[in-house]
Amino acid sequence: MIRAITPNVAGYPAALAALRRPPPELWLRGSDPPAECVAVVGTRRPDGAGRALARAIGAAVARRGLGVVSGLAPGIDCAAHRGALGGGGATWAVVGCGVDLAAAPGDPRLVEEMLAGGGGVVAEVPPGTASSARTLVARDRIQSGLSGATVVVQTDLASGTMHTARFTVEQGRLLAVVAPPGSGRSDVWAGNAALTAPAGCDPGVLHAKGKVAALVAARRPVADLVLAADGDLAPLWEALGV
Repeated sequence: MIRAITPNVAGYPAALAALRRPPPELWLRGSDPPAECVAVVGTRRPDGAGRALARAIGAAVARRGLGVVSGLAPGIDCAAHRGALGGGGATWAVVGCGVDLAAAPGDPRLVEEMLAGGGGVVAEVPPGTASSARTLVARDRIQSGLSGATVVVQTDLASGTMHTARFTVEQGRLLAVVAPPGSGRSDVWAGNAALTAPAGCDPGVLHAKGKVAALVAARRPVADLVLAADGDLAPLWEALGV
């Protein structure tokens, strides 16, 4: 069943309602996202290590009893959704199209399995709406807004993940980023390197402007938590108190 909810209606996610500008309307298919979620995000073009790490993190978050949020994009997002299902948990996709049009490229059964597993699909555009560059960036704000923490698994500098990282900082939510390993393709880890650099990074890398740019520039590193490349999430659990 597809339904629409607004901030003044029971069931509207409290995490989104707490934002300075909550989405005025959400469309939901499947179950409501739980109060405690973690967004697991990254590039559409991961290497094998990044894909495996996303599945492992998605599974670990699910086993902690937290909802896994991601964007249903190929690569890290779909691996995180799959990991959550494999970990026996539920996962929610935030999409830039109508929830009725949501589909995972190359994995046609994923959405139905997410719904059957107690998860759902979330959008702020009505059913029948095609995705666009604008709506995809807007959905990044909802991914981080639904979540107490965002985990950046693996990302290059051009990925929309950098928008999600910016929104996470702007919203005052916890930004956890996997440290790039000592070996592997430097380009696919370039976003991680920027977000975990001890000296901080250029706010333009996160497409930040104005007050948000100043906020990003003051953070050294930009990430609140730098996670080990082996995927040890102990610091995340400690920070979230779970």
